[in-house]
Amino acid sequence: MTEIRYLLPILALPTALLATACTDSSEQRLRELEDRNEIHALIDNLAAALEEGRFDAFATIYTPDVTAKSPGGEATGLDKVIALAGRNHSDQQRSPHYISNVRIELAGDRAQVRANSLFAFVPSAPTPGRVAPEPFYAGGGTYRFDAVRTPDGWRFARVETAPLWTVGTLAP
Repeated sequence: MTEIRYLLPILALPTALLATACTDSSEQRLRELEDRNEIHALIDNLAAALEEGRFDAFATIYTPDVTAKSPGGEATGLDKVIALAGRNHSDQQRSPHYISNVRIELAGDRAQVRANSLFAFVPSAPTPGRVAPEPFYAGGGTYRFDAVRTPDGWRFARVETAPLWTVGTLAP
């Protein structure tokens, strides 16, 4: 019995180290899931902001020094990105955005994000004799984002859209 008393502290150390390692690993995995969820929520919020014309919501999606590149132009800074989005999304048209197949590559407080998108531009005014207006422009493509962790949570520091196909003509 005396020999076991001497062995217990020696056996307890590896057990304690293993328990700590498992806890750290679990916390790390939980943090990664939380990060992915928060970044994915940014994409959902972006789609809703574009659809509803709520460009003031961009302040909770993008960093103040965000850079944007799209077929509609390039912009640097939150105010200029809002102006760029406003040129392509007006009160005279609605624009549902479907963003899917989101891939997030986390690297500490930064992440690379890629997603597919489908979008349509539809007149806001009702069309007589139809349940809903017909889209005059539609397309699909990819989004690429650089995300950064800020004191206020994750934000996109860069966004780039690249169309793969379009149908129709975008209104001037």
